[in-house]
Amino acid sequence: MTTLFQSTTEPPTNQSAADFEPDEQWKSRLKVDIEDNLRSMVDEAKQSLHDTLKKAPVSAVERERLTEEHLATMKNIRNLAEEQFRIALERERQERRWAAGQVLDQEWSDTMIKEQ
Repeated sequence: MTTLFQSTTEPPTNQSAADFEPDEQWKSRLKVDIEDNLRSMVDEAKQSLHDTLKKAPVSAVERERLTEEHLATMKNIRNLAEEQFRIALERERQERRWAAGQVLDQEWSDTMIKEQ
């Protein structure tokens, strides 16, 4: 499957943030989970391109247009995966802060209160 993540996350900027930072194994599992959840979208995009190209002969210009559309779709899926990763990572950081009795970011505090 195409890798949906382009780079690793940035390291925390200070020691207190490092205390609440999930380890690389946690991050790797999260990436695998997100990729598994989005696999059907990736497979559907690939199948759609394949089916369209197989239906009937297409000109070089049409093939290029279809390929560009496919690449744009894949980029959108990759962006979605990265956004899901960022949200889940920040949520985990905030939950760890909360569990340790630390002050949460106001936005996350409001969100967690709404969810309860």
